[in-house]
Amino acid sequence: MQVPSLPLALTQPVIVGEEVALKIMLDLTVYLEGPTERVFEYLLDLYESTCPRNRLLEFKIAELPLWSSIAAPILTMRGRAAAGAGIRRPYFEAARERIRQGRAFEAQYWDGMEIDEPRGSWNLNCQGMRIRDEGLFAFARMLLPLDTDLNVLLNTAVAIAENVPLHSGHGGLVFVYEPLLLEEAFDAIYTRARRFWGVDIEHMNGTLPLSRAGIKGVNWITMIGRDFATTSNIHAALGNLNESDVTVAQRKQATVLVAGPHPVTCDQNRPDSSGDPYITVANALAPLFLGEHPDFPGERFATNGNTIGWIRRFIDPAGWR
Repeated sequence: MQVPSLPLALTQPVIVGEEVALKIMLDLTVYLEGPTERVFEYLLDLYESTCPRNRLLEFKIAELPLWSSIAAPILTMRGRAAAGAGIRRPYFEAARERIRQGRAFEAQYWDGMEIDEPRGSWNLNCQGMRIRDEGLFAFARMLLPLDTDLNVLLNTAVAIAENVPLHSGHGGLVFVYEPLLLEEAFDAIYTRARRFWGVDIEHMNGTLPLSRAGIKGVNWITMIGRDFATTSNIHAALGNLNESDVTVAQRKQATVLVAGPHPVTCDQNRPDSSGDPYITVANALAPLFLGEHPDFPGERFATNGNTIGWIRRFIDPAGWR
């Protein structure tokens, strides 16, 4: 099962100068509780079992400014000690120590495919941001090529919902941008997002500190952690979804909601009923939606002041039209 054919207006990369600034891919993003070291190892194991072996090539941690080869890793002092002790993935030992101490951390896998690679890339990004007086905020995000079997995304979401304490999560189509062309990319995202409501916009610096307060929105896959899902109004709303075109899977750590058989673009230029399951999920979870969010980057989001309009587009369409 794969994403159906998408409009060229969406799949055509945005070029700035001679560089690709923006493209579309698949992603699964989870806003984590913790994480503990055990959860961290589980996420690494899960990604390694999912990513094709020939695409598991490079890693990155906060202590090293550049990507390093897994086959011939650059190791920190802790990493060398871990390697000597026979510990798996010694290149992530510095990240483990940061997690043990409750500090900010970074651990990434990447296949080395740049944004201009038509085949797309594989990436796992697990990071924690520490905010003074508020503690640690962490996420795990998988990026996958657009032609990846959608069952990979579904099975990964369900596995995480069973094993990983989380606040919320979402997965499906997403805009992916070159960070060095951030402003230009987000101006292009603004234009495309006005038409294609089914594609997620990611800006973790703005969203992550709000992940305990509510959800950024919904996508093809939406994940709701236990604390959110067990509130009385949300619990009742989730029960009512069993009679809808939304699949609901309740797992130990979270509830997974799947809006229809596959991701859709929700193309406002060609409106049809394919986006109705997204609206159904959004209405069920409306009390959880964030009421405020920093403006996304780029001149257009700031000038129009409607980042919240995009976040709430499925429950308040007039705010984004």
